[in-house]
Amino acid sequence: MRPSTLPACYCWLMSHWFISSPRACPMNPRTVIERTVVALSTLLAAAFAGLLLLILGFLLMGAWPALNGRLLFGDAPAWPALSGQVPVWDGLWPALAGSLMLVTLAIGIALPLSIAAGIHQAEYARGRRGRLAYTLVDLLAGMPSIVMGLTGFMLILLLRNILPEANTSLLLAACCVALLVLPYLVQATRVSLHQLPAELRLSAQALGLSQSQAILHVYLPAASPGILSGCILAIGRALEDVAVILLTGVVAETGLPGSLFDKFEALPFFIMVTAAEYRDEAQLARAFAAALLLMSLSALLFATARQLQKRSLS
Repeated sequence: MRPSTLPACYCWLMSHWFISSPRACPMNPRTVIERTVVALSTLLAAAFAGLLLLILGFLLMGAWPALNGRLLFGDAPAWPALSGQVPVWDGLWPALAGSLMLVTLAIGIALPLSIAAGIHQAEYARGRRGRLAYTLVDLLAGMPSIVMGLTGFMLILLLRNILPEANTSLLLAACCVALLVLPYLVQATRVSLHQLPAELRLSAQALGLSQSQAILHVYLPAASPGILSGCILAIGRALEDVAVILLTGVVAETGLPGSLFDKFEALPFFIMVTAAEYRDEAQLARAFAAALLLMSLSALLFATARQLQKRSLS
């Protein structure tokens, strides 16, 4: 290397070190903002996780005296209690089974109706009629749950003029809960269909499919992950609500329902009644255990729905 090239090489090395060294160059304001946002996001995520762990720890401490073999079935044998041959009066099994029946029946009622309504809004409703349908669904989504329960109760009072034996029941509560979660499923279906790529629609048209064939065989399978996400929200909403079932058939202690027209128990109602009217620490511990069981059931349902969503995406 010639001596005349040494100063040039030295200057290039020094300038490269100065630019790349974090100590030498001042930090870009945009980089500072990005790092601050990342740090705050991480802190908030950790705070939410810590809050969830705190709630779980509090419930676990309160429920610890009741976490034993008698929690679900009490003194009744397990298999006869599961099959309904033996009544369970001091366990959580009737409330757990009632909640599962209620959610399954409500989602079974709401899902076909909501998918049909979402398809209509996404594919057929246009202009003023479409805007009216959107507005009505949004109003239904903002309706308080106690209003849904009061509507079902008033319906029974009107039906008694025709059918004197009409009464509040599991079926009535499931219909009211289905009406409560219906707008969430409608919006999920509508948004999922709206977000489909234009190439998919063009491909269906190029294959000569009719509108109904394209919806049934192309659009709905492609939009199923979004619809399943809405179903996840609906399950959580139906599982935890107590106001809508308060006037439509839930009771404190009745055992397993023998049919859709019987009274039933539910975990949220059991928690509310026991926490408000407990007579000793053992009953309060059962309320804590019921709350812990409800959270575990919600987590299990959400995890199952997530796995189904991953399979549909793959």
